Amino acid sequence: MNELNVDFGDRSYPIYFRHGAEQELVERVLGEARTGRAIVVSDENVSHLYAQSFVERLRQCGLNTALFAIRPGEAHKTLDTVRAIYEQAIQFGIDRETPIIAYGGGVVGDVAGFVAATLLRGLPLIQVPTTVLSQVDSSVGGKVGVNLAEGKNLVGAFHQPQWVFVDTQHLSTLDRREIRSGLVEALKHGALGDARILETLVHHGHELQDGHLQHVGSLIAQAITVKAAVVARDEKDRGERMVLNLGHTLGHALEMGTLSPALRHGEAVGLGLRFMQALSVNVLHLSRAAEERLSQALDAVGVPKHWGRYVNETVLDRISLDKKNQGDTVRVIGLRDIGDPVIMTMSLEEFKDRLVALAALDAKEEHREGK
Repeated sequence: MNELNVDFGDRSYPIYFRHGAEQELVERVLGEARTGRAIVVSDENVSHLYAQSFVERLRQCGLNTALFAIRPGEAHKTLDTVRAIYEQAIQFGIDRETPIIAYGGGVVGDVAGFVAATLLRGLPLIQVPTTVLSQVDSSVGGKVGVNLAEGKNLVGAFHQPQWVFVDTQHLSTLDRREIRSGLVEALKHGALGDARILETLVHHGHELQDGHLQHVGSLIAQAITVKAAVVARDEKDRGERMVLNLGHTLGHALEMGTLSPALRHGEAVGLGLRFMQALSVNVLHLSRAAEERLSQALDAVGVPKHWGRYVNETVLDRISLDKKNQGDTVRVIGLRDIGDPVIMTMSLEEFKDRLVALAALDAKEEHREGK
């Protein structure tokens, strides 16, 4: 697959799948920057590897291009970072036709996307994701935003890109943890709608983590196809799109908790998927065959088998602040089967009770295995 269209009517946009295609990316940006200016937002790591040379090529072609390199990591996905970009962009002399190119991983995409959604009431956005996680998930669908101390993505907007440029050559410089983090998000999409993804991960997950990425292009295309179909039917997250939060209720709470070292997004979501598998067996009677396949895929991408020891009072408190909550009601995603997600509604108290009970069972099982 070389291209996939995300269907939003007159706001539809393409996703380009490439490998080693910087010249094409340069040409596409030149065609987008109709008033002679562009802003590239990256982070300090990706800037050194890719974005600086990309910006130089744009400048050599006569495009007045600014590069804003933010500090890397989830800790800098904040309103302070956004404010700094606002100020630099205004000093640069932007207009409402100036494209913002998000060149980096998920944090860069969210921050740059939020800037594009809000500055001058909306600027064109181009996503150039450089991690497995951002390529399979966060660069598509238009959700952008930043964190508050109280939780992830509590300030945000919906702002669809003009197009997304997925170049798998960028993945060659990722470390094992970063690859694993992205594979978990691909696994989630497989559980929601494409069992082929789970099969690929079961058979090739270990070699993918080791940087042998010959299967990653088709995996990314399959994962994005699942997400694109969901978001096209529910852009503003009012119904079906909520299924994309499979594993994220506990995952976000773990990611924003006090664990040391801090978990990366996919690592936290992986533990959340382990919990939701247990909850699905407990409440939705997920079949033994589906449970086994999910377990095999999670094992293959390096998610710890046991998750219960990570649940503490801080995590429980953060679940109370989840943005998907409605008052004292929690909406979480379970599975009746592979490809058959269910939006479950329960009281916050009931959800916490179930979480604590299942975490205790998991901790007991870990203890027995450790003897």
